[in-house]
Amino acid sequence: MKVSPLEFRYGREEVKSIFSEESRLHYMLKVEGVIAEAEGKLGIIPAKAAANILATVDSGKVDLQRVKELELKTRHDVMAIVNALTEKSGDSGAYVHYGATSQDINDTATAMQLRDFIRIMVGDITDLMEVLEKQVKKHRNTVMLGRTHGQHASPITFGLKMSVFLAETARHLERVMETSKRILVIKVMGPVGTGAFLGKDALKVQSLVADNLGLGFDEASTQVVIRDRYVEYLQVIANMAVSLEKFTTEIRNLQRPEIDEISEYFEETGQVGSSAMPSKVNPVDSENVSSLCRFIRALVTPEMESAVMWHERDLANSAVERFVMPYSSILIDYVLTKTAGIFASLKVNSEKMMKNLTGDDFSMSESIVLMLTSEGYPRQDAHEAVRKASIEARKLGKSLREYIHSSGQFSGISGEKIDNAFDPRKFLGVSGEICDNIMKQSAELRKKAEEWRKVRGKS
Repeated sequence: MKVSPLEFRYGREEVKSIFSEESRLHYMLKVEGVIAEAEGKLGIIPAKAAANILATVDSGKVDLQRVKELELKTRHDVMAIVNALTEKSGDSGAYVHYGATSQDINDTATAMQLRDFIRIMVGDITDLMEVLEKQVKKHRNTVMLGRTHGQHASPITFGLKMSVFLAETARHLERVMETSKRILVIKVMGPVGTGAFLGKDALKVQSLVADNLGLGFDEASTQVVIRDRYVEYLQVIANMAVSLEKFTTEIRNLQRPEIDEISEYFEETGQVGSSAMPSKVNPVDSENVSSLCRFIRALVTPEMESAVMWHERDLANSAVERFVMPYSSILIDYVLTKTAGIFASLKVNSEKMMKNLTGDDFSMSESIVLMLTSEGYPRQDAHEAVRKASIEARKLGKSLREYIHSSGQFSGISGEKIDNAFDPRKFLGVSGEICDNIMKQSAELRKKAEEWRKVRGKS
């Protein structure tokens, strides 16, 4: 019986497999093998025993079903794995889990999972950046209304809007790569963080294990990797979810029929917008992203609560983290890839953008103020004059241009200059330059990210 929507509705198999029950066992066994290998190199346990334990781990002989059987008896998930590995390791089983505690295995396995996932997530982010780059390039000069407070504002370009999204996404990529050194850490220091059972070579064991797995280690731990690291991971993801909901909320708003400037792809041959109203074309993918992003952000709080532990550790974090770590990872991957798909197939109605813009020339009021100041008006006087003209024009049901021409308020200025000031294409500032700069920076960062991924291959 399936209960979680992750099992049948959300998430990509490539990512869900990292956090599956079978993979979790694989990661935890790998940790046991690598610990034994390190101890064998340092002479803490016999080298032959270490080799046998590692070979048993690599053989796949430890069966998930057997682990579950043992857990029913031990009521301890890690001890069940230890016993199952011991059974298959012959005489070398006497050295399984030597000097380790459960959280050495759990937290190191989690670091391995996050290492493999973050590598995928970096790829997700660069894919989204590439899609946004194409939109910036294509619509660098596509003029549209700017909007502030939900009201019409000065003109911008759709390319500029996309460059804002692109720059924001690029910052998330930088955050992920920069914070990974603090997030992807292990610990092999026993039940209270002293490494006492391993003796004088405890730090060497931990260092060897970390190097073997391509991870860092917690410089000072208790029984657990200190949870500020997990909180930071979830905060980085939550911040990303804020942006993705922001991006897709913009699509939802601009797809309103009364605006109709952009819209999601809609499959005309079979997609249904409403079970009641067959005419509906809803932005369902963007709404789906918004919904899941709200849930992703909510997962930060449980982990923050779990970071507060009694003394060197309690178990109150355990059940929480079985949800928040895989759920947040699986879902952020899902919404990243879905958002990239939305923007890759986005329909941009540039004609409606221009119609909406030219249909309300009050949006050019800032340009008129600029024109007046260039003709010698003090800036504040120009602002007040245009403000009053706007109020009067609306009272009379006229456009701002009509009112200015008919009122003779600015009779000392030629009609041509006034008309030029109402041309939105001449009031875009350095929008194009901004687009070009962001595209260049994004392309360079994507190359760096690809190199970053290459040296962090999945093991």
